[in-house]
Amino acid sequence: MLNLQDVTYKKRGKYLLSGINGHVKLGDCITLFGPNGAGKSTLLKIMAGLVKPTKGKCQIESSSKNPIGYVPQQVALFEGLTVKDQLAYYQKITKQKSDTFLNDMIQSLGIEDILHKRIEQLSGGMQRKVNLAVGMIHQPEILLLDEAFVGVDLAAKYDMLSWLNQLNQQGTTIVFITHDWYIINSLKPTMWVLDEGQLLDQVEWNSISYLNLNGGSRSLQKMFDVNVANH
Repeated sequence: MLNLQDVTYKKRGKYLLSGINGHVKLGDCITLFGPNGAGKSTLLKIMAGLVKPTKGKCQIESSSKNPIGYVPQQVALFEGLTVKDQLAYYQKITKQKSDTFLNDMIQSLGIEDILHKRIEQLSGGMQRKVNLAVGMIHQPEILLLDEAFVGVDLAAKYDMLSWLNQLNQQGTTIVFITHDWYIINSLKPTMWVLDEGQLLDQVEWNSISYLNLNGGSRSLQKMFDVNVANH
C-alpha cells in the first residue's frame, strides 16, 4: 500500500532522514518511535506527500483519489466557525457524502454536545478531538497522526483510541507518533524505531525488550531504559 525506498531528506546541509526502507500494508498499525530529532515528523510528512524526499521514493498504491488523512501536531482549525460548520466545510471539500460515517464518528468521539460551539470556546482536549475528526472525515485508507493526543485528558483519550481501534479493525491503516505508552498499549502497533534519521529496527509493541539498539544514540537508549522501567 505504501512503500518507502531509500528515502533520504536533507535540509540546510543536514540529513534528517537517511536511507529509510519500509512497507506499510493495508490494515497495519505502526508507531514511529524514537527521541526528539529522530526524524519521525519528517518521515510522516513525506508519507503524507507534504514533503518531497531529497532522494528515494514514497509510493502509495491505492485506487482512492484521496487515500491519506493527516492530523498535524498543531491544531489546524478555523476560529470563528462552530464545530458543525467546520466538519461540514471539510466534508464538502473532500467530497465525502457519507453522513452515516460522519454521524458515527461524532458519536464515537463524544463531540455531539459541542457541535454548536466555536473552536475557540473549546478546551484543548476537545479541539484535539475535532482536529482528529477533520483529518479522517473523508474516510482515508491511511491515517497519519503526529502527536495527535498532546494535552488530551484520559477520558477524551479513551474516546479517540476506541474509535481508532474500531477503524483499524475495519481495515484503516494507522501510522502515528507518540511518546505516550498508554496509547501504544491501547493500539498495539508495530514499532518502527528511528534514531538520528535512520530506521534501526521494526518490532511488535510487546517485544520492546528485543529492540535492536546497536548504533543508537544515548537519547534513544535513555528513552528505552525509562520506558521499559515504567512498563
